[in-house]
Amino acid sequence: MFCAVWAYVPTAANSQEKQNLRVVFTGLAWNSELPFRIALVRGFFKAQGLDIQPIFVRGGPAALAALSSGEVDFAEIGGAQAIMRSRARGLDAVIIGAISNATNYQIVGSKSTRTLEDMKGKIIGVTGAGAFSDFAMRTFLRRKGIDPDKDLMLRAIGGSNLRAAALEKGIVAAAPFAPDDTVRLTRLGFPMIANLSDTLAIPQTILTARNEFLEKSPQTAKGFLKALILGIQLAKFNKVDAIKAGFEARLQGEPDFVNLAYDLYAPALSGDLSVNMSGLQFMLDEDKRNGLIDAKFTLDRVVNDKILKIAQQELRAEGRLK
Repeated sequence: MFCAVWAYVPTAANSQEKQNLRVVFTGLAWNSELPFRIALVRGFFKAQGLDIQPIFVRGGPAALAALSSGEVDFAEIGGAQAIMRSRARGLDAVIIGAISNATNYQIVGSKSTRTLEDMKGKIIGVTGAGAFSDFAMRTFLRRKGIDPDKDLMLRAIGGSNLRAAALEKGIVAAAPFAPDDTVRLTRLGFPMIANLSDTLAIPQTILTARNEFLEKSPQTAKGFLKALILGIQLAKFNKVDAIKAGFEARLQGEPDFVNLAYDLYAPALSGDLSVNMSGLQFMLDEDKRNGLIDAKFTLDRVVNDKILKIAQQELRAEGRLK
């Protein structure tokens, strides 16, 4: 069903019994992975008595399937809508924290499409109909006074490599990209038209778990969240050490590109894993308006941040939370 890309197994530095946790991811980009990788290589999980096995799968549905079946304990997923919709259908999956509280996409145009006005009447690529990139683009365009159904054409192209190829071949006039791809494309002469994170305070990369697990293992969950908070603190507030740790943890990329991409995504990182509830509410309201979620569904059914708040309180008391 899924395959492990790599596993981090700390040495037995002490006799404390450790909790083995499996964590699933749907991407390997710096903007989503850096806080977790920092927590691994800097020993933050180990200090909480935790052994972590990271798992990589392609796509949110596979990650949710692994989570709901109990094959993994935590999942990091891009886009909160999938969790809200799954929870509304009865799946035991809740949002417990946020890595990014803003949309980590930039719109990159073709060499003849350099402004939002230039995009009108042209084909704009997105991952797929109903995907987070499609939702983000539609929301951004409406806020800029552009009707995504009348003023231009959104077309499902696929993943970032396919969108980049379509842009380079002139199949699309523009498309949203993650920071790493944005830097690479701008180096090739393609213009960055807009940074969506400047205007879309909508959680993109979120942490999920099962309520059943949280109820049975609250101390383990608290330790996991404390370690990850320390990782995201370093990622957000210490660029040099954060990037160094990322390379130590085997994240890939050319140093110049990594440095430039960091400046695009770091401001959107959640400093302490807190979830932007207003952004989630906006997404939920849109799903209700489109008939995808029952009108009576409320955020408290999909967000469970009780343990996160305890973890934050303990770190504050320890003087370790900025």
